[in-house]
Amino acid sequence: MRRSDPTNRYDRAGLLPVLSVATLLTACTVAGSPQAAPPRLGRLDLDGYSGRALAEPAAAGETYGALMESVRMADALVSPLAIDPGLTHIAAVPVPTPADAVGILADVTVPTLTAHGMLAGFSIGGTDDPTGTPHIGTARSVRITVLRVRDNTAAIDAAHDIDSVDYDYNRDNVAVRFSEYFATHGHWRPLVPTFAATLAHGPYVVTLFITDPTTDRATLRDLATTAFDAELPRLDAFAPTPAEGLPALPLDPDGLLSRLVPAEAGKWPYPRVFRDDDAHIAGWGGQRGADGIVYGPLLAQVWLDRPEQDLIPVEAMAVSGSARLLRFADPVAARKALRRLTERDADGSAVESPAGVPDTVCRHESETDPQAGEDGYRCLVLEGRYLALVPAATAPDVRRKAAAQYEVLATDQ
Repeated sequence: MRRSDPTNRYDRAGLLPVLSVATLLTACTVAGSPQAAPPRLGRLDLDGYSGRALAEPAAAGETYGALMESVRMADALVSPLAIDPGLTHIAAVPVPTPADAVGILADVTVPTLTAHGMLAGFSIGGTDDPTGTPHIGTARSVRITVLRVRDNTAAIDAAHDIDSVDYDYNRDNVAVRFSEYFATHGHWRPLVPTFAATLAHGPYVVTLFITDPTTDRATLRDLATTAFDAELPRLDAFAPTPAEGLPALPLDPDGLLSRLVPAEAGKWPYPRVFRDDDAHIAGWGGQRGADGIVYGPLLAQVWLDRPEQDLIPVEAMAVSGSARLLRFADPVAARKALRRLTERDADGSAVESPAGVPDTVCRHESETDPQAGEDGYRCLVLEGRYLALVPAATAPDVRRKAAAQYEVLATDQ
């Protein structure tokens, strides 16, 4: 089996680092306590930021249609936490083209996916390895990848071919049967604790990559059946966009991305999938991420909540670089999320919040979080049922961005 040397590392949900904050600053209001008068909009220090929502560009078209459908497919997948609550380190990414599948699947599957008319896809994985990358022989992990192809027949053929090319890569591979599922193939190596399984389900190919500390076939197969049983109902509930409708998919279907202050003032954050390395080892190879997109509740929930906590239901999350904007059902849930993120850990140092802007918490993270980099300053901004995380390179700039973010949310609900 080729899937034996995963090399990439992910943050939660494959995204950039979450904000670490220590205490809720006094700018935040508490139910039942007197509240300060709201700021006078239009008089905040924005310095180049408009304080108004961006105008969404035209439909995604041929350039972005497959990516937009892949982002929609995120909510057609099951969270690894539903398969095994111990798989707390999660990586997820859209897979809009066959080339984007390399590192998740073997690179030799690209011609197969191309030939069978791949339209879109999404991949999510979870592991109990604290590094975020499952180490073979010690870590437990499940990665689920769902790829939509031209039609049901193409899915059957693609599932067979994906398994076949991976199986043929190593002569020690042994076939594993799944009589309880239609058009399903699997294989493993008796001396290597990894397992691959692939099935066709309507126009979808569902492929699993599993690791476990044991090489026991029954254990690995049971984990695969648990994953399939959880995933297939999610697929059945998903309504795919007709192939001819992909070019008309909007870039910002809920208007959430337009409300997130962009990294560059006035510039729309066009969607993209990016790779931080070129590892081709199937399973967890090729560190990657995506931005300029809006995820639905599945990925928003993964980003917001740790599994040991009571979940705060969240509806959607816009992603632009390391900035986030989350929408909740009501202001009560949004305020609870602000407190949770504020209390998540005590690293970093407090930074003065923008003058006159309520419910804003700012921190400096770069000294304690090496991944923060040039975005070492972060602010959480609450307004109504929206909660934003805005980053910047300096304290003055993060204050201006936070003020601009507040003004956008306060004037464009």
